[in-house]
Amino acid sequence: LSLVYTWWCYGGLSHLPIKMEQLLRGLVRSYSTRVAADLWSCCSKNSSAVAAWRALKGDGKHIFQRNSKSLSTAAEAIVADSTSSSEQANDSGVTEQEGERVWTPQSRRTGLIALKLGMTHMWDKNGDPMAVTALHILDNQVVTVRTMERDGYHAVQVGAVNHPKQWKMRSADRTVFLRLEIPPKRKLGEFRVTPDAVIPVGTPLVAAHFVPGQYVDVCATSVGKGFQGVMRRHGMKGQPASHGVTKTHRKMGATGGGGDPGRVWPGKRMAGRMGATRVTISSLLVCRVNNRFNVIYVKGVVPGHDDVYVRVTDAKRKIHEAPPPFPTFLDDPTTSLAEEMYADKYVHMPHEASLDFPGTGDAEKK
Repeated sequence: LSLVYTWWCYGGLSHLPIKMEQLLRGLVRSYSTRVAADLWSCCSKNSSAVAAWRALKGDGKHIFQRNSKSLSTAAEAIVADSTSSSEQANDSGVTEQEGERVWTPQSRRTGLIALKLGMTHMWDKNGDPMAVTALHILDNQVVTVRTMERDGYHAVQVGAVNHPKQWKMRSADRTVFLRLEIPPKRKLGEFRVTPDAVIPVGTPLVAAHFVPGQYVDVCATSVGKGFQGVMRRHGMKGQPASHGVTKTHRKMGATGGGGDPGRVWPGKRMAGRMGATRVTISSLLVCRVNNRFNVIYVKGVVPGHDDVYVRVTDAKRKIHEAPPPFPTFLDDPTTSLAEEMYADKYVHMPHEASLDFPGTGDAEKK
């Protein structure tokens, strides 16, 4: 394996400006994942290097057996395997030059990573106020694409918030973004998608990915409450306030021990740490989209503090009333979006009259 890998590295990658010998020694000696990631990032455009790297990671172990053939035959098998994989990837719709795709109810688009700005309020059609949460879609961009042929599933890895201090990043992480020609990101998130919703690497994702009036699922880390008792953590009633109760008003009471079963059942609700867990809120209405600042407003509350990272995806329980931008919104110079977009069906528009008194219309005045 090391001889085949050495032959391909020195034969096919001698023109690359990188210390191949050091990477090769470290990779063959320890099979280090970090070194392999560096080598993959710098050799992603060379089919022979990609094939050798995949073989080293385990996808081509069937080529290197005890009674294997000659070195050239094994190398030809690697190149043929790499060529067939690339053709399958091109047929799956991963390339940048592709035809127009059509959204179906079975399609699953990628999600976005947002920053929670805080809460405000809007008004519905009846004039009642409703609480909304502002989510900022900041510097979202496709970083990596997972394919069935290479990874066993289809997914899109999205990066958000450009890293302001790149010199503080690890060299391995910085090299990956450098080879992809993408600004280093602070937050990465992976979203499962259907094969028809795969997006090329480097595609920017903006707030127009979501349409006003659709429903989304948001996922974030909830606010930590620390160690709490059973009344706050689980909503238990507690003990009576008087009549025989002494200093145990907020206690949980018996835990179910005794002679039988003689133990506490696993999963018994007790006092403990509350919050700071991953929480998903389903089916929140998108009331407003600001395309100038890439901010979306969703009806209801979102877990976590302000400035926390939030995963926003299409709602699973409610389908779209109209086809959304598929696979995402692509900025087209021929078309222009309004700076503010509202869900006209649910939200009171700012330019509409807030009060309509009877007898003051133009027809009645005549």
